Amino acid sequence: MNGHTHKYIHIYIYIYVYTSSKIVLLTAIIVVKNENLLNNELKNANQYQRQVGRKNSTQSDQMNKSKWKVSITTFNCGKEFPIENTKGIVKQLLFPYDDSISQLELQDIYVLGFQELVPIWQGSFPTVNRDLINGITTTAIDCLNEKVIAFRGGEQYSCLGVNSVGAITMIILYNNNALKVKADILKRNGKCGWFSTHLKGGTLVSFNMARNGDENWERFSFICAHLNANEGANNRNQRIDDYKRIMSEVCDPEVASSDHFFFLGDLNFRVTSAYDPATDYSSTTTLRRLLENNEELNLLRTRENEPLCKGLHELEINFPPTFKFKLFEKETYNRKRTPSWCDRILYKKYATPTLEQEGTYHSVSRSNALLFSDHQPVNLTMALPRPIGERRPLSLHIERYHLSWSSGLVGQVGDAVIGYCGWLLTKNAHYWILGSILLYLLLKNI
Repeated sequence: MNGHTHKYIHIYIYIYVYTSSKIVLLTAIIVVKNENLLNNELKNANQYQRQVGRKNSTQSDQMNKSKWKVSITTFNCGKEFPIENTKGIVKQLLFPYDDSISQLELQDIYVLGFQELVPIWQGSFPTVNRDLINGITTTAIDCLNEKVIAFRGGEQYSCLGVNSVGAITMIILYNNNALKVKADILKRNGKCGWFSTHLKGGTLVSFNMARNGDENWERFSFICAHLNANEGANNRNQRIDDYKRIMSEVCDPEVASSDHFFFLGDLNFRVTSAYDPATDYSSTTTLRRLLENNEELNLLRTRENEPLCKGLHELEINFPPTFKFKLFEKETYNRKRTPSWCDRILYKKYATPTLEQEGTYHSVSRSNALLFSDHQPVNLTMALPRPIGERRPLSLHIERYHLSWSSGLVGQVGDAVIGYCGWLLTKNAHYWILGSILLYLLLKNI
């Protein structure tokens, strides 16, 4: 204070803030030295608030109405999913980059694709696996809704659909407060293991979705697959046949012309060069060289004659191979196999090429919760474009795979044999059977 008397004008301004159901009265006391200065400040502030409001409203509408936010994760569990750590695993798969993600950053749709979720024999008995799959689904829903409740209160995520074939399972969750789904959800399975069994195959979930208050329905189709394993030309050719067979069995013209189509899973395509322990997989140059010159799927997709996965696109891979790791070690590859990018996520090309780059495509860090598998999960998070005007989506070319009339029956018998033989082995029944045979032979010769 300098001793001079200053005249202050005290003005009370009542600001009404309107929310969805409440009117909050805020009182602010602004002490100013000059009334004209106050009026100018208020005028400028009002203009700024109107501009920001229009900008935020426009941006929000554009983000909410012009894009679909989708997160897709694929994970081969190595037949040993640890039930006791379900929540830790699921959280890592849902939030692969940051567990502190806010409600505003949550996606519209979450897809979790699993391969070898259970022992192979157990895939013959869907009812046996029901509790595990339901537990994973419930845990995933709870993890998402925990984020929502922390910011807004009230749940908004639920299960859209689950489908399985053998040890392959796909779970799809969605924001039911903002989205609606038609009841005619399509589920199909294709088997391509030995003798048409479920040892390998793919599972489809296809549905029509729209935003609440919008009648512009769009079809989404997801296929989670597990193709033939192992290295070498013969196994590579079998993978090609597996892909064609799965697509032929589960895709009809409606699915092939989906607005949004994804093919994910353990596709098992390998790096053809011999494993060199000295390879520096942290080098971008090394990764690019291997992917361009030695990676089977990339070579098959870019070949001039009959390219594989025609009409499908993959974002650029900037992460090291996702298979084969030593169990319970974070970064050590198993020398029994050449490190390869087995786990992949592809999607149907869009009519506007620039839209294809709007996403992140990364491997999921091998945290302690994920070390039980020799695979590293892969996640694709994308903002998907919406159809413009009357534009029809591109349709995939599906090459028909001809099956014999008896393949279905043979597959069912094969699944039963795999299931019961595997179950007997877990009960050590083979020892009892062998012992019984030896005892019979011994008694017969007495």
